[in-house]
Amino acid sequence: MPFFLLTIISFIVTMMLHIGIVSRATLLAGSADLVLLFIAAWSFRQDHKNAWIYVLAFGLIVGSISAGPSLIPLITYLLIFLAAKFMHNQIWRTPLLSMFLLTFFGTLFQNGLHLVGLWMQGVGFTVNQAFTNILLPTVLLNMLLAIPVHALVQELFRSELPAGAPL
Repeated sequence: MPFFLLTIISFIVTMMLHIGIVSRATLLAGSADLVLLFIAAWSFRQDHKNAWIYVLAFGLIVGSISAGPSLIPLITYLLIFLAAKFMHNQIWRTPLLSMFLLTFFGTLFQNGLHLVGLWMQGVGFTVNQAFTNILLPTVLLNMLLAIPVHALVQELFRSELPAGAPL
């Protein structure tokens, strides 16, 4: 199956699962971001030179349907993609460890941007309350889902490599 078709279908299925199931399963006030996990795992698996265009489109789509500021998903997903490519090429060749690191820092970055946006809009909350009710539960849920999402994306995109090519 061509790379672009597999990527688009995978993104649509990820969005449907995120909107229909994952976003409804909350822990305190935090919920997992399946699209962030998909983009992190997907970024380790491909080496196409125009892959950033897909991430840009994914960020614009998620930003257009989210209730928050539309630039936050775009910025977060592009940074996750760039960090994944940098980590894969320069630092580590262990995708699962890199996936955990990207999930942790990407979740903190994305939710931190959301909290700064809410603070700028005048929504009153304490940092302690936001940390314990939103940030920590979201990080926990994302870390729990990181392994299955990583395994599924790695297996799904394994067919894109020719036989005998290194992972």
